[in-house]
Amino acid sequence: MIRLFVAIDIPDSIKKRVEGMGGSIPRAHPVPKEQLHLTLKFIGDIESSKLRDIEEGLEEVVFHPFKLSLKGVGTFPPRGTPRVLWIGIEPQEELHLLRNKIEKTLFTRGIPKEKRKYAPHLTLARLKNSPVKRLHQFLAGNSLLQSPEFPVDRFSLYSSQLTPKGAIHTVLRTYFSG
Repeated sequence: MIRLFVAIDIPDSIKKRVEGMGGSIPRAHPVPKEQLHLTLKFIGDIESSKLRDIEEGLEEVVFHPFKLSLKGVGTFPPRGTPRVLWIGIEPQEELHLLRNKIEKTLFTRGIPKEKRKYAPHLTLARLKNSPVKRLHQFLAGNSLLQSPEFPVDRFSLYSSQLTPKGAIHTVLRTYFSG
């Protein structure tokens, strides 16, 4: 079995700006800089024999380059105890079009469609019973956060190996705009 997801890598200049941001919150575990990415589709665990079919399917996804920027912060789930601290993405129609093309293509290859509404974000930190007051202070203090625009002209298929020290993400293949 191999665990897969499709994502857009974020430029190093943007990663450096947001790296460790959640570290000021007690019991928050910041995502390492090398793991910051914008997930387009979480595929999950599949048989290794399906990998080539998925790679070929993603070759069929045609898109034009576009620009994105990070905007605002929040937590998941929206109700109840927060478990994830994230940075949002400035809404872009092109991002949703790309994501929908990937979703449709992979569905024709036997990958189930995501049932939840797509909420584009970068996970900043995982939270373990972090103090609500500190979390609210962080959210209020960073509510106007916005990054410069950055170009998106590719996406990648990643494998994710879960280890006791956290996930190890490896780019298996990158797909460029046409």
